[in-house]
Amino acid sequence: MRNILLTTSALVVLGTAALAEAPMMGTAIGGEVSLDFAETAAGDWGGTLGLDLDVVATGLAAVELGFEAESGGALTLDTWTVGTTVGGALGIAVGNDNGVFVEAEGEQTLAAPAMTESVQVTVGDAAVAVGFTDWTTDLTDVSNIQGSYTLGLSFAEVTAAVDYNMNTENTLIGAEIALGNLGVAEVGKTITYDVDAESFGYEVVADAMGITAYLNGDDDEMLQNVGGEYSYDIGGAEITAGASYNIDAEEFTPALGIAFKF
Repeated sequence: MRNILLTTSALVVLGTAALAEAPMMGTAIGGEVSLDFAETAAGDWGGTLGLDLDVVATGLAAVELGFEAESGGALTLDTWTVGTTVGGALGIAVGNDNGVFVEAEGEQTLAAPAMTESVQVTVGDAAVAVGFTDWTTDLTDVSNIQGSYTLGLSFAEVTAAVDYNMNTENTLIGAEIALGNLGVAEVGKTITYDVDAESFGYEVVADAMGITAYLNGDDDEMLQNVGGEYSYDIGGAEITAGASYNIDAEEFTPALGIAFKF
């Protein structure tokens, strides 16, 4: 445990020192304004105006800031990461969006370990992230550790990942298989396994002609949710229409959105 804490502190110091020496070479600001419409609990339709603002500064060091706001609300910093590359091979990043566990589209049945602020280290196709319980008060208090490795095969790209929670001592194992373009669609499958609960979840995702569709389930019920979304660009606006259906609860959830990027 002491070695983990010392390593975490050393990475923070190393990353901070490297960033202090690395000049910024370019800054880009972009984002989107979105109008999202969804069915309310009363059975009516309601709309929400949202703003996503991204600030990216690149060079020897990279800073990525993601701001968001809704109509009537304040602009808040949602995601941030500050990173650099040392010696052209070792990547170091500090932020609250640096987890390396596998993800998918719907994710209702997948294990999704929480990781807030963390230090991420990448070497080639391998990555490790060390999360902090509260990085503003104690950098030696580690919440969880994640690791992943991506292997490129002739027929697919396979990513294996693991998350170990320091408090509960539980381990989550995940795998993502991207089969790529099969002629009609790009297909991928994600599987997670919770060691303590002895349960697994899966999700299959397919992308074709602007449509993203998924289905998922777990060891209790192999088919639980199906969903999809269609995106279309017209006149500088991205229109999305989608829906999800919970088979067990027999709940149908439609959604419609319009986004203007800038």
